[in-house]
Amino acid sequence: MITLDNVGIGSVVLNMIENVPITISGATLWNIVDNERFNAQNLTGDTINADIQEKYQPAIISLSASAVVRLMEMTGADVSSIRLGDFNIKKGGQSNTAITSASLREDGIAKLDNLGYVFNYFKALG
Repeated sequence: MITLDNVGIGSVVLNMIENVPITISGATLWNIVDNERFNAQNLTGDTINADIQEKYQPAIISLSASAVVRLMEMTGADVSSIRLGDFNIKKGGQSNTAITSASLREDGIAKLDNLGYVFNYFKALG
């Protein structure tokens, strides 16, 4: 089993997205990944340590990439095109970063949904 920590996931995210401003790398990127790890932990009900288990990595990578693209949009880094591997969006009527961020977020949430949730049942007294 291969586990990645926050820095490893951050490296994957930086390799996925072109033109990431230098202000988003380093501690900011580490915090984004850690935040998305915490969100995934809250959604699934599982404990996800800093060494992120393999089954959570695809979802956390997508969610982290979405957060990076959203931050790029907030800092005004709306570039003429966004490339994520083979996926490419060229600038049109709507912001590339907004479309890409929404797509990545939906993908990450769908991957977490596929993992399932922990349900707790309680019997009411009385």
